[in-house]
Amino acid sequence: MKSESAWHEDERFWEVMGPFMFTVQSRELALQQVEQLLVLLEVPPGASILDMCCGPGRHALELGRRGFRVTGVDRTLRYLEEAQAAARKEKLDIEFIQGDMRQFRRPEAFDFGLIMYTSFGFFTDPDDERLVLRNMHDSLKPGGKLLMEMMGKEPLVRQFRPRSWREVDGAFMLEEAEPIDGWTYIKNRWIAIKDGRTEEFQLTVRIYAASELTTLLRQAGFARATAYGSLDGSPYDHTAIRLIVVAEK
Repeated sequence: MKSESAWHEDERFWEVMGPFMFTVQSRELALQQVEQLLVLLEVPPGASILDMCCGPGRHALELGRRGFRVTGVDRTLRYLEEAQAAARKEKLDIEFIQGDMRQFRRPEAFDFGLIMYTSFGFFTDPDDERLVLRNMHDSLKPGGKLLMEMMGKEPLVRQFRPRSWREVDGAFMLEEAEPIDGWTYIKNRWIAIKDGRTEEFQLTVRIYAASELTTLLRQAGFARATAYGSLDGSPYDHTAIRLIVVAEK
């Protein structure tokens, strides 16, 4: 097993945990999320959209079905191959690129950008986090918008459970979570049990309060950044379910 700082570079992690993260229910949820984000961002027909950390293409595929020009970027080749196969089957013209979010940058190429499903906070070096946001800023056209969707610090504290487990298709996933550095990070221990085999991974993810993330986005060059408690545009208050931030270039 790789060190915690490099957990996101461990291909085995994405292979083993993929079925737990990208379930049938999560794929169905993506359809609802696309409906909501299109309204929240006020996306016009035919817009160009960058789906960063697209995984197996849950959102990219749905956006492609609706006629948008979509580019999906992810570092995990097996996810991209799955997404590309689905796109070919449906005859969707979607661009999928294997790349690191710290390196992908296509100046003023997109109307909108997405970072969904807590696909931010992976890096132990804060400069890497800032670099990702600068890349997203630079890749947007003037007036373009970035939407980020993640578990925010405030709802996480309210909902926090140190241990949980779930079953997917006869396999089990056990989770242990521990806040560290004053709720700056969550240290996770994920254990997968399938067919009598056990595999364990440790990962540490930085969690952001709304004020921290909006400040970071403005430092990256965005003119405005607004936090919401759900993709339906509800306020980010004590009832917030997730942290949604829309930043405008």
